[in-house]
Parts: sequence; structure tokens; C-alpha cells
Amino acid sequence: PSLGVHTAGLTSVDLCEQQPAAAMHANAELARNVALATRRLNIKLIHISTDHLFDGSRSLYTETDPPAPLNVYGRTKLQAEQWVGQENPGALLVRTNFFGWGHRYRQSFSDWIIYSLRAGRSVTMFDNVFITPILADALAASAQELASNDERGIINLAGDERISKYDFGLRLAGIFGLPEGLIQRGSLSRSRLVAERPLDMSLANARARQALGKNLGSLDGFLSRLLEQESAGRRNELFTAVTE
Repeated sequence: PSLGVHTAGLTSVDLCEQQPAAAMHANAELARNVALATRRLNIKLIHISTDHLFDGSRSLYTETDPPAPLNVYGRTKLQAEQWVGQENPGALLVRTNFFGWGHRYRQSFSDWIIYSLRAGRSVTMFDNVFITPILADALAASAQELASNDERGIINLAGDERISKYDFGLRLAGIFGLPEGLIQRGSLSRSRLVAERPLDMSLANARARQALGKNLGSLDGFLSRLLEQESAGRRNELFTAVTE
């Protein structure tokens, strides 16, 4: 192959906190192996990183801001970036926060909201945790375009809009015609999560916009495409794609 995309990882933040050795293996050691193999075979590599690399004390982090992860997940993903950069200097390291249709064994963030609201279940979403989400399709297309242009190093591929998780849920519910009243306002400080988490994970995407010559996309546009994908059969296709 001329291009490899490394997406695998242990993304449960609390599980990483409870099993740090497993997190280091899945998130960092395997990434290093992939980077080494792709360099030896002269294969361009896209490595998918995370927006969980900062302490959340400010907004819209750039590629040059010094990381300060608060939890094991963030520290292992940062280690992965460092090892990938060392083993394959030509790799493109993508920091992002994406959503899209998942499969039967792993719901995405948007899946959880949609399925819960359709079932009449209330969901509690943090109004003080901020992200810059991008639709998975837009992420994939943008990453491939950047790799084709031989972009390398760290780049933020995130949506153009910074939004709280609570407001994300409201916007999704509005576009999908789901009951917004089932979305309860919550705060990270009152949660019972195991791992410490940053309040602000938003990423500035100026470098990506400049490299691509266009905006990455608005949240309403992404959510509308998600709804269109369901009508076109994408949800069912992905839901049944993984069988083992």
C-alpha cells in the first residue's frame, strides 16, 4: 500500500486509568510498531491522535501549544505521537474529535445520544466541557488530502465551531427531530468518572484550513450530513459491517 492509517487504540478514558499498562500497549506501543513498519516499507502514515492532550485551562489549542495531559489516556496518546514522530518523521499526526455512525459493538458519541433519545431515555451532558467536533467522513477526506499533499507532523483536524457537549446534544436533537427535553444539563465536577478530564479540549484548525484552502465545516452541516447518511442506509451498513 502507498498509505496506512492507524486508528486503533484503547479510547475508554476511565479504562485507561484503571489499566495503564494495557493503555500504553494499545495506544503507544502499537502505534510505534506501525510507524516503524511503514517507514521501513516507505508507506505514508496517517496516525490518529486525540484532543485529550491538554489541561483544559484555555480554549482552541494550536499544534505548537505544549501538551499537559491530565490522565493516562492523554499521556499514552502523547507518547504515541512522540514515538510515531521518531520512527516515521514523514507521518501525519492528526489531532481530532470526531463523531459518526458506529457499529453494533461500539457506539459513537452521536449514536449514544440518538439511540437514547429515540428510546425515550434522558441523557446528561456536560455544559462546561468544550470540543470542536468533526464528522468522521470530513475527517477522513481531509486527512487523505493532506497526506496526498505530503503534509507531515502534527495537525489539528477539527470542526470550525467550539461547542459544549450539552449544546452539541441540543443541536443534534434539533436536526434529527428528537426531544430536546430529554437532554439534561450536567457538570463535569459533579460526575462520578474515574479519570480526571480537561474542561476544554477545543482545537484551533487554522493550519489545516490554510493547507486545504477551505474551512473544515460547520456543526449544523455535519449533523445534516449525518441525518442524510441514515436516510441513505449508511447507519445500517456500518451497524452490520463488524460481525466479530
